[in-house]
Amino acid sequence: MFFNYVLGLRTSLMVTLAAIIALLVDVDDPWWSAMSALTVANADWTNVWRKGMQRVIGTIIGGFSGYWIALMVKNYHFFQWIAVGSLAAFAIYKRMASPNFAYAWLLGSVTAMLAIYASFTQIEGLFLLMVDRTIAVVIGVMTAAVVSYFMNEDSSLAVGIGPYLPPNIDTMDKNWVFALCVSGAAVAVIAPIVYVGHDLAAMVQIIITSLVVLYGPAVSVKKFALNRTLGCFIGGLMGFALIGLGLQSFFWWGLLLAIGLFFLASVHQGDSYWSYAGMQGGYAFVVAALASSGPVDNFNQVIDRLVGVVLGVLISIAVLVVVRIWQGADFPDIEHMNRQRALEAQVKKERP
Repeated sequence: MFFNYVLGLRTSLMVTLAAIIALLVDVDDPWWSAMSALTVANADWTNVWRKGMQRVIGTIIGGFSGYWIALMVKNYHFFQWIAVGSLAAFAIYKRMASPNFAYAWLLGSVTAMLAIYASFTQIEGLFLLMVDRTIAVVIGVMTAAVVSYFMNEDSSLAVGIGPYLPPNIDTMDKNWVFALCVSGAAVAVIAPIVYVGHDLAAMVQIIITSLVVLYGPAVSVKKFALNRTLGCFIGGLMGFALIGLGLQSFFWWGLLLAIGLFFLASVHQGDSYWSYAGMQGGYAFVVAALASSGPVDNFNQVIDRLVGVVLGVLISIAVLVVVRIWQGADFPDIEHMNRQRALEAQVKKERP
């Protein structure tokens, strides 16, 4: 089904509560709490716990590691590029090679990269930035965990489903895996150059988009690229509509935030081809709604995020095409896709 209203309601409650708690605690970037709750939201309580702990642990380790790496390379631009490029390639590879801990590897690498990027301009406040980011993530994860615990599959508001099955690196062409990793490293180096002088959060969207898109076989890359672009466009438009109202009442602002999240989360929790667009739309929507830490109209951040997402998709695909041509592959990559289908069929045949 395209919509799952029951799970959409539960996810909307998680994310709205996380956003409100983050505003009350007064973290610098409250949308990180909302995004964390949306990310770990899942119909199965055990998956919420597993994914939530991976996000918290990955953020803590990544923030700590990134902070010290940033201090070591702060005066050496060449090593800064090497560090962010290596972390991007590492994140892409480990997501596919270690599916049980893929989310921890991704969040750890992204947080470490964020620390290095932030050190370009604000090395003095970097430690406090990492602490604030960790607090925001913990708020989101714990809120999602508590709501899930009280609305588990034994209640009338939940239905148990299985976890998402990630791509199997053993069924993928090694040249394709290498191309994904090299492309991710290249985008990590290109992003600060493209977005020089712009807001850090917007520039980071290019990086996050590349790590989302450059994942799995060719069909997955296409799906993630389309879903992320469409989802952020729709969520951004909804965010524009919300902040364009200029609401000063916290109650009505929170109610409209919950209603918008209910729609997007219902799409995300469905099982259609476009379900991932629901999550991406939710990200864009909460960033727009919480850009000013409450019901204040501020369009700049959501515009920067949308531009960063679109640039991230375009740059990632362009770099991947260049790398594949350099490897001698045809474009479109028909030969690789045929080999991928054959490998997947072989694995299914051998699976007991």
